[in-house]
Amino acid sequence: MIIKYVNSSGASIILNQGHYLVSSHDLRDFAWDRTITNRPSGYGGRVTFSRSVQEKRISIGIRGRELFAQNAAALMALTEPDILNNTPGRLYLGDQYLICFLAVESVVNRFAEKSNWVSKDLTILVTEPFWRTERVYHFLIGAAEEVDNAKRYDLRYDYRYIASAASGTIDNNHYAPSQIIITVYGPAKNPSITVGGRIYSVSASVSATQRIVIDQLQRRIESVTAAGERTNLFDYRDKENDIFLPVEPGVNTVIYDGSFDFDITLVQQRSEPLWI
Repeated sequence: MIIKYVNSSGASIILNQGHYLVSSHDLRDFAWDRTITNRPSGYGGRVTFSRSVQEKRISIGIRGRELFAQNAAALMALTEPDILNNTPGRLYLGDQYLICFLAVESVVNRFAEKSNWVSKDLTILVTEPFWRTERVYHFLIGAAEEVDNAKRYDLRYDYRYIASAASGTIDNNHYAPSQIIITVYGPAKNPSITVGGRIYSVSASVSATQRIVIDQLQRRIESVTAAGERTNLFDYRDKENDIFLPVEPGVNTVIYDGSFDFDITLVQQRSEPLWI
């Protein structure tokens, strides 16, 4: 399985391929923080679980003969900017990833100068201690493939007439509710999407070069221009329906008016990565 780090600027490095070798790691280990309150009787009590920032470790070998120094420097150049900018990257195990800083500590435990080889133990600081897997669902204007009442007219009409509402499904095949990121592509006016009976709606409009992003993980609602300029739309959310409610496990029906394109990114989180 590929182990890859993508830094906060989007640059990436594969840690178990080519000139790099992962000899050991504890990426599958996890622990819940526990706060225990004893009953006054002294028998039993209550426990509250939480997750704080956690540390993990990975041992990496670097080799390369005449390119050894370049390979060793490349790893440092990829990880240090995240710390200086205080912005974490992503550590991937296959398609699953952690939000983290890859190297907040580095210890050289073996260095063979003549054979151009070094082994380093890196301390990983995990800022959001859940492994995430993303599944993206695309919904196009009219959802022509999924609208039963759509009709195609022959001869001069080269477009599709659709019903006033379009629908589809997303499958949350996880054991827990999962948060989502909804990206609505303009032009769109007051977009409203129902997922599994829950309404996600924003009273705002965007042009053809803009998009609206509802990010449940960051609890942000923004409009984004093609140039990357962001405007806060938090106060324009539908206040009668909780826009940050996650999607329940199982197949969830998606309903909207068919007038705009959008994506739903389903983000499944687990303490231990899948054994793929």
